[in-house]
Amino acid sequence: MGFFDKDFFEILSAETVSLFGGLVVGTILLIYTGEFLLIPGMLILLPGFFELRGNISGSFAARLSSGLFLGVIDPYHPGKRIIGQNLLASFLLAIVVSLALGLIAFLFIYFAFSTVYPRILLISVIAGVIANAIEIPLTLYATFILFRKGHDPNNIMGPFVSVSGDVISLFALIIAVLVV
Repeated sequence: MGFFDKDFFEILSAETVSLFGGLVVGTILLIYTGEFLLIPGMLILLPGFFELRGNISGSFAARLSSGLFLGVIDPYHPGKRIIGQNLLASFLLAIVVSLALGLIAFLFIYFAFSTVYPRILLISVIAGVIANAIEIPLTLYATFILFRKGHDPNNIMGPFVSVSGDVISLFALIIAVLVV
């Protein structure tokens, strides 16, 4: 097996896309920084919220990949029980952590600045629901498609869910801020 084998190019391609996607998300975030600064606690919420999507979806993709490689999950006729349980667990975990992040931001601005801004909880939960409703099914389908096409999802899905999670989270936060 050579140094520049199929795995190397899969990883290199995924990391390159992730790098450029991160630059795009950073640029969009820069454009909306003024609006986000007007919301008390938003800068406390942002780092954890961006990390949340990639971490939960990355674990979800890894569990799916393991099931596919072990033969527990059929890539063409996936069992609904194991995938349904993983979908539900990923979604509930993301909602609970979104609520916890909102609570941390709320408590921080309350104790640090004596400001009561309960809308930060709503922003966090609404953005979490929107982002997870998009990111988790996207992760599911992308993992299956990559596996069916002969790629190793473990090489690609980490950077993919990282950048897609950032993009989706940013737009979900913007939507949640506009709604609240």
